[in-house]
Amino acid sequence: MSTPRPTADAVDELSVPMSTAMRAAQRKGRLTLLAIVAVCVLPLLAALYFRFVAPPEAVAMVGQPLPEPLQVPFEMLQRRDGAVLEHPAVSGKWLAIFAAPGACDERCRHTLYLTRQARTAQGRNMARLERLWLITDGTTPAAELLAAHPDLVLVKASDAQLLTLLGGAEGRKINLVDRRGFLVFRYPDDADPKGFIRELGKLIKF
Repeated sequence: MSTPRPTADAVDELSVPMSTAMRAAQRKGRLTLLAIVAVCVLPLLAALYFRFVAPPEAVAMVGQPLPEPLQVPFEMLQRRDGAVLEHPAVSGKWLAIFAAPGACDERCRHTLYLTRQARTAQGRNMARLERLWLITDGTTPAAELLAAHPDLVLVKASDAQLLTLLGGAEGRKINLVDRRGFLVFRYPDDADPKGFIRELGKLIKF
């Protein structure tokens, strides 16, 4: 008994879904290839665009990093009550040290305000930074000034060597000391507030 052969109509009916499936597979393959090309090529094109066509604007540093970190002699720093200031390795904090006479002129007041705002702007990381005012003479700061800066720690130096390390009695610098007790950055007393806040935020996270 011979097997009946499919008619021409039956062959046409079978070829329709087969050709549709082949086209769908080809379309899926092309889409996959395009996706692979996009993943590989687009990052390169973006890099070339930002490198040669529209390079991002370089952000200048506000502070001056020291070529070599300097160890701060904390045994030469005393609090108002005469107690030696604890080492950052103990407190676990960064220190912003500003040296100025106790009379604190308008320029000095501006710097204290700048450091206060910069610390407050750190939000939850604010506790990582402590502000120190190194008073370079025997003048007692005004009570209303201290009231405006309740978090400010007043210290004095027992040796002129420390003042020299921090830029001198009239150096007018904001000295940033890391948690190891090393002086690592130095800022002008009139640093750009936004840049100062930005850099502090990046540094004190470490």
